[in-house]
Amino acid sequence: MASPIPDPLPVGLGVEIDRAVRLTDEGHVLVGGSPPSALRLPPEGVSSVIRWLSGAAPDRHGERRLARALLEAGLAHPRPASGTPVPGVQVAVVGAGDHLGLEATLDRLRYEHPDLRPVVVGATCLGARAAGARGLHVVPGPLTGARARAIALRVCDAPVVALLDAGARPAPGWLATALAHFADPRVAAVVPRVLSERVRSGPPGMLVASLNTLHSDRGPDPAPIPPWGHGRHAPAPTHGPGASPEPVPALFVRRGLLDPDPSLGAAADVDLLWLLAARGWSVRYEPRSRVRATPGTDLRSYLRSRFEVGAVAGPMARRHGRRAAGPELTLSGAVGLGLALSGRPLAGLAVSALGGVVTARGLARGSGVPVEDTVRPVVVDLAHTARTGARFARTAHWPLVAAVAVGGAVLWSRERSAGGPARGPRGAGSPRRGRPGRRALVAAAALTLPHLLSWRRHHGVAPVGPLAWTGLAVAGDAARSLGTWWGVVRSGSPAPLVPRCRPPVSASSLESLQVEEGPEGSVRKPGPGAVLSPC
Repeated sequence: MASPIPDPLPVGLGVEIDRAVRLTDEGHVLVGGSPPSALRLPPEGVSSVIRWLSGAAPDRHGERRLARALLEAGLAHPRPASGTPVPGVQVAVVGAGDHLGLEATLDRLRYEHPDLRPVVVGATCLGARAAGARGLHVVPGPLTGARARAIALRVCDAPVVALLDAGARPAPGWLATALAHFADPRVAAVVPRVLSERVRSGPPGMLVASLNTLHSDRGPDPAPIPPWGHGRHAPAPTHGPGASPEPVPALFVRRGLLDPDPSLGAAADVDLLWLLAARGWSVRYEPRSRVRATPGTDLRSYLRSRFEVGAVAGPMARRHGRRAAGPELTLSGAVGLGLALSGRPLAGLAVSALGGVVTARGLARGSGVPVEDTVRPVVVDLAHTARTGARFARTAHWPLVAAVAVGGAVLWSRERSAGGPARGPRGAGSPRRGRPGRRALVAAAALTLPHLLSWRRHHGVAPVGPLAWTGLAVAGDAARSLGTWWGVVRSGSPAPLVPRCRPPVSASSLESLQVEEGPEGSVRKPGPGAVLSPC
């Protein structure tokens, strides 16, 4: 049965192929993503993709339908062009309890958009006076939070509402870049990239600010935000919107679709994005639209925020069920990580490699990808699985992993002081020899190694060494894990502690003649042409 023909991408929207996707088989097959997928193009689509890689935009009707099919497969992203018609917008500033931050935001908005008259929600005293002095309308309501944003969505009457936290400073071009996405009637929300202002503080404060920046910045690559933070063609990101219920200081929303749920606190924005994506709307992360925010420098606030991010996982899982459970892992990846944490790292690596071989063979068989061209996406997927599993272990099961590390180290030390493991039925030739030490090493690596690597990339100008960075990052993981367990106990749902099995990936083909002119040309969505093993 043929899949439904997708609507064409609107005129004026360009397309960029995802940075991780590669053209193989002389440009006829797109391979990439995590989970890895392969899509064979018809002869007519090869030249179109090559034109898009050189910066051209889809112009013919059939080309725009092909572009939509690639977007829905997660292999490409929309690239708004200058001059794209944009809908009307109204800016609402919330979080007015910080009157200095409110003044900075309003001044920046006036500088960038002199004709814009933002709405201010919940301002009182000095904040209300600052808004009134600028001739702005102040709406009574809470100072901050999801309830304030829900009020802002109700009082604004423009088709699109830009929700902006007080203290955030929009960069030049932030508004037009994000609004251009709404030329596509399927787009419900756009999340700008959040960059951090440089703060003046001592070394401890700069360390905390750098870690806060790491959690708020999603990175330089555009991406869809999938429902529940994971999807078939959109792997869960490491940080930022979609990765976990992190606060979103800037957000563009099509008005009249959904309101945030105030009971979820800081996670209400991400919950709103997930619900919109689950209902079939497109939710985009657009790094070319940038907003700067001042990161926190207080250690206690940082640990509290990590605890709160973990604590909302239980209520969200109770509300949405298994859909909002732990991260998605392949069966082979989950088994491999379990073997590694049990002191059998080589066996775990072998199981994961076997799963990679099965996936590579399926890609080659399902879409005709040359076998050598499947190596890179499979290796990237294995690395992504290892990072996801390690992050899940240290942010959800931190007490258990820490106990394995400490207990294994103690047992290994006792064996060393006793001159080796006890003789007898499990003597020197026993396969259990040295296993406590291996367990301790793998568990300690899962807790610390990702942070040591992130220190080299992200500590920036903070005058801090790797030990202090790793120590505070591990403390943040512990706080989030404790929050997760607290949320599980409070909600009665253990779903955040259990990973989800990733569904099978597919290798498929688009029908020929799909880029013909006129509405009679057909484009088939990537369908279940060849189902691959999730191992």
